[in-house]
Amino acid sequence: MAKLVLAAGVPHPPRLVFEMQQAPGKTKGEALMKQVREQVEKAEPDLIIEVDSDHFVNFFYNNLPSFCVGMAEEAQGPQETWCPMPRYTVRGHVPLAKALFKYGVNEKFDLAAAHELRLDHSLVVPLHFLNPDMRLPVVPIYTNGFASPLPLATRCLALGRMVRRFIGAWEGKERIALIASGCFAMDVGGPLRGWIDHEWAETISRLMSRGQYPTLARRATEERINAAGNNSGELLNWITVAGAVGKTKPLFLEPDEGNGYAVWKF
Repeated sequence: MAKLVLAAGVPHPPRLVFEMQQAPGKTKGEALMKQVREQVEKAEPDLIIEVDSDHFVNFFYNNLPSFCVGMAEEAQGPQETWCPMPRYTVRGHVPLAKALFKYGVNEKFDLAAAHELRLDHSLVVPLHFLNPDMRLPVVPIYTNGFASPLPLATRCLALGRMVRRFIGAWEGKERIALIASGCFAMDVGGPLRGWIDHEWAETISRLMSRGQYPTLARRATEERINAAGNNSGELLNWITVAGAVGKTKPLFLEPDEGNGYAVWKF
C-alpha cells in the first residue's frame, strides 16, 4: 500500500519568484520555502497531492464545485499572463486520481472530476519550490475557497481524513506528500487592499501548532473566514490537510504576514 510520508502547507504569492530573482537570498519567503523544500527532499516522495483553490481559471460562478479531483494526464501553467514566473508542464497521475475519486464517492463525498486542467499560480508557485523541474507527478484536489457558500471547514477536515484513508488503501507503493496551498487571513485587491487579520492568523497558527485541528475547523465558520479578507477561504486547504495528519503536530509552523509555512512528518 501507499504511504503518506510528509504533509506541508505554504502560501502562493504570485510575485515571490520575481522578488527572489531581484533580491536573491534576502526575502523571508525564500528562506521559508527552502526550509520546507529541505524536508520534502528528505521525505523522498514519489507523488504529490496538492490541495488548492482555483482562482477562476478552471471554474467560475456558473460551475464551481465544492471539491474537485484533477484527473488530467498533464496541464500547463500558470495561465495568468501577469504572473512573473516560468510556465511549466505538470504531469498528473490518472490511475491514482481516478481511484481517489471513486473512493471518495464511496465514502459519501460528492466529488467533481476535471479531466482537463489549466493551472494558475496558486497551484504552480508551491510546485516551483517544492517540485523542482516538475519531476514528481501531481494530483490536485480543488476546494472552493472564494465563492459563497464555502464548504464547511468541518467537512474539509473530514475530506482530509478520507484522503488519508485512501492513501492507506491505495494498491500502489508510492510515497506521497500532501501539500496545502494558500494563505490564512488576507485581503488581496479587495476593498481592504492588503489588510491582514493578524488576530485570526495568530489564532490559526496557535491551534495548528498545538494540533487542535477539530477546534480550528469548528471556529473557521464562513462568517469568520470572510471577515478575515477575500483570500482567507484558502484556509480550507490547510484544514483539509490537517484532517489527513491525524493527531500529528507540525514539525514546525512559521507564520508570515497572514500566511504560514508548515511541515508534518510521519
